[in-house]
Amino acid sequence: MLGSRIRELREERGLTQEELGKILNLTKGNISKYESSKLEPNIETIKLIANYFKVSTDYLLGRSEYRNYPHTRAAHIDEDEASYPITQKDLDYIEKLLKKARENIKKGQ
Repeated sequence: MLGSRIRELREERGLTQEELGKILNLTKGNISKYESSKLEPNIETIKLIANYFKVSTDYLLGRSEYRNYPHTRAAHIDEDEASYPITQKDLDYIEKLLKKARENIKKGQ
C-alpha cells in the first residue's frame, strides 16, 4: 500500500522518480524501491514524504482512506495565502482562545 500511495501522489504532481528524489534529498533508486515495495522507508522518510505531499502518515501507510484527518484539514494555510503551515502550537493557541470565548459567552460577557 505504501508504495502505491507514494507513486499515486508523485504522479498526481507530474513528477518523475528522479525529480521527487531530488526534492526530498533521496535517490531515484530509493524512490523506485519504495514504490515497488522492495524497500520500506524509515519513519523519518515516511514523515518527510507525508509532509511534502501534505497527507497523513496513516494515509501513506494505508491505515486510512482520508488523505488528512478532519481535524488537520485546516492545519495548512492555502498555498496562495502563505507559504508556511500552521503548527500544532498555533492550533493549540487557537483552541485555547475558542475555549476562553465559550467561557465568556456562558458568563454573559
